[in-house]
Amino acid sequence: MREIFDRLKVAPIADVLVHEGVVDRQVNRISDYVQHDGIMKNPIVVAEVDDPATGHTRYVVLYGMHRVQAMSQLGCKDIVVFIADYWSSAVRLASWDALLLDSIDPRTLVAPLLESDELRVVRVGSEAEVRERIYGRDLAMAFIAPDGAVTGLRVQPGPGSTLTRTVRALTRIEADLDARDARVVYAPSSKSRADLAEHDGALLFLRPLFSKQEVLERTLAGKLFPRKSTRFLVPERPLRVDFHLTVLQAELDLTIKNQLLDGHLRWCWENNKVRYYPESVFVFGD
Repeated sequence: MREIFDRLKVAPIADVLVHEGVVDRQVNRISDYVQHDGIMKNPIVVAEVDDPATGHTRYVVLYGMHRVQAMSQLGCKDIVVFIADYWSSAVRLASWDALLLDSIDPRTLVAPLLESDELRVVRVGSEAEVRERIYGRDLAMAFIAPDGAVTGLRVQPGPGSTLTRTVRALTRIEADLDARDARVVYAPSSKSRADLAEHDGALLFLRPLFSKQEVLERTLAGKLFPRKSTRFLVPERPLRVDFHLTVLQAELDLTIKNQLLDGHLRWCWENNKVRYYPESVFVFGD
């Protein structure tokens, strides 16, 4: 348990780096909740990395993008983070698929990218094949129509890295969906097919799978992925730390804030407020 406590700390919010976009209304909702409760319930799960450009320690957010933005919105100078063992095989990186609930012809979404020769359509026989080829990075993304027809898409060679062109293509498609005010539901890639069966006429958008190294490199370069680009699966995430918002907002030395956090954690331990659950824990909301 002491190891968990040692991986919890108060860090400058300026050094906590989100790696993908957020939904503004969700940030506002979380901000309202935190302000009402007066506490930061759950720490932000991060990877601790050395920034080669500055030599400083940075914290790349794995889980809690919206909470970081909400805490910043509330004027917090610092924030509670939990440092994950990023390169451990137990920390896995998966992806989100998107269910497009409105009737949308996928050809209209990718037409500009095809015309500019940024993407190319690739024939694929089945969903299993297209997922295997996305995971193998042979394809960037794909659409599965209501009738089961699969359209695979490959990023074409051109200026910049394949990663840059993939992100640019995904960003343009997401922007097109926003411009249409399309109804989009994001689902884990492991269960999106089951979700699709519950929505007649929906279009399934299989989105790119990125790597841990790509997440770090792009984030440290100051570049964001589109929203819901990554889904980090982190075991042993501590919940309900419940640290006071006023302390995080205060103009106090960081050492003092960490001493206050350590005292709070010791109090929780001594008063039997810490629970360990070996089974899965479900948290509703970010």
